[in-house]
Amino acid sequence: MATTQPRHATYNCGEDGAISVENRSSSVRLVEAEGDSYELPASPPTQTSRYGEGGLALVVEGREALWMKAGSEPLTCVR
Repeated sequence: MATTQPRHATYNCGEDGAISVENRSSSVRLVEAEGDSYELPASPPTQTSRYGEGGLALVVEGREALWMKAGSEPLTCVR
């Protein structure tokens, strides 16, 4: 069952801090604990749970978010 994602959500990534996600329907704005922010388009464009470009990807499923950056370990975060 697909769960509609909230417009704004914060996901706890344990020792790695948290990420804040603003859902803009065809894209998301993600802000890391350190303050770095990213605009990620839906990938493919019709998706509502997968976002990314270049070496960045965010997959949101229910209350979990998987945040992946090239060269870093993927983070599993929970809201």
